[in-house]
Amino acid sequence: MQYQDITYDVRGAAAWITINRPDKYNAFRGQTCEELIQAFNKAGWDKAIAAIVLTGAGGKAFCTGGDQSAHDGAYDGRGIIGLPVEELQTTIRDVPKPVIARVNGFAIGGGNVLVTCCDLAIASSSAVFGQVGPKVGSVDPASARRCSPASSARRRRARSGCCAGATARSRRWRWG
Repeated sequence: MQYQDITYDVRGAAAWITINRPDKYNAFRGQTCEELIQAFNKAGWDKAIAAIVLTGAGGKAFCTGGDQSAHDGAYDGRGIIGLPVEELQTTIRDVPKPVIARVNGFAIGGGNVLVTCCDLAIASSSAVFGQVGPKVGSVDPASARRCSPASSARRRRARSGCCAGATARSRRWRWG
């Protein structure tokens, strides 16, 4: 598949998925979400891939959430259906490989949420995290699931596994 809004590169055993819209601070639109979903599924089921790295092009932003100029009230041509953001978040959480957010610059709104969906985040010194939703009466609909004990246990197991950390068996058992 040819991508317009992202790039997909394999470096060693890692798939690098880069949101490639630096002129829009890597904000996503419908096409971006669909390409990300396809790329995560491709990497997740490729036996040669051991980990997935999600990042943003350029140095200014990892991702600043939904591109407000793209939908002009019609959600990128999808009408009331909106963007497939929840499907994207579920795909990132459920892909059977550790997902590492490589955060450079702003991770705001939906971009900040993408970071929380990943198993591990590595932030540069220029990283800035934040939510704008509370200021405008908007809330992330999938946030409760990311904070569930099951998803927290999965993140702890992935983090200890990909960072070669030693963890007592009794602690891992408590994690679920």
